[in-house]
Amino acid sequence: MKVMGHRGAKDEFPENTLKSIKFALDVGCSAVEIDVHLSSDNKIVVIHDDTVDRTTNGKGKVLQLSSDELRGLDAGQGEKIPYLAEVLDLIKSRNCELVIEVKAANLEEKLISLLKEKEMIEKVSVISFNHRIVKRIKELCPQIKTACLLYGLPVDAVAIARAALADGLSICVATVDKELVDQCHKEGIYVAAWNVNDKESFAYFKQMGIDFLGTDKPSIIAPLA
Repeated sequence: MKVMGHRGAKDEFPENTLKSIKFALDVGCSAVEIDVHLSSDNKIVVIHDDTVDRTTNGKGKVLQLSSDELRGLDAGQGEKIPYLAEVLDLIKSRNCELVIEVKAANLEEKLISLLKEKEMIEKVSVISFNHRIVKRIKELCPQIKTACLLYGLPVDAVAIARAALADGLSICVATVDKELVDQCHKEGIYVAAWNVNDKESFAYFKQMGIDFLGTDKPSIIAPLA
C-alpha cells in the first residue's frame, strides 16, 4: 500500500506548496496528491480552491489572476503558489508517484503536453470528481493512469470507473469498505482512500487491501507503511 501525502502535507506545512510536497516525500510518502487550476494566462498552477482567499494573503478567482499575480501571493510561510512544472521537476528524481487532481475543465490537452515535455507520463496519475475530464484524459493519452473521485458510494462504483475509462477509484474513507475493494480488485481497478491521520485508522484500511491511502499528516502515517 502506498501512503499518499494529501496536498503535500496539508496539516503540517502550507498545502500544495513545494515545501509541503518535499516534506511529505522526505518523511517517506510514496505518492503525493496535488490540485491544479489554470491561471488567466493559461498556466497550470497548483492550488486547491478556485479562489486564492483561503490559502493565500490575496483575494480573487484563480482563473481571473495571471500567473505573475498568483506568484506574488504568500501561500503560507513565505511559500509561493507553484507552477505544476516546478512540482514535476521536484518529483522527477524521486521514487514516488504524483497524483494530480484536476479541479477545472479545459486544461486536459495542456496538462498532457506538459507531462510529455517533462517525460512524466509514467510517474503520474490524474484524478477528478468530473468524470468527463477523467475520460477525456484517457482518450487523449491512454497510457496515463486515471481514477474517478467519489464522495459517496454509488450503486455501481465499478460501472462508473468503466464508463470513464478509469484505472481506479478514489473514495472517501467514510464510505469505502472491503467488499468494494475486493470487487474493484477482481475487475482490475485499483482503490485509493482519503484521508487517515492516526495509527488505528491506518491499520484498519491497510488490512482492507487499499492500494493508496491519503493522509494530511505524513510524518505520522508514512513511517507505518
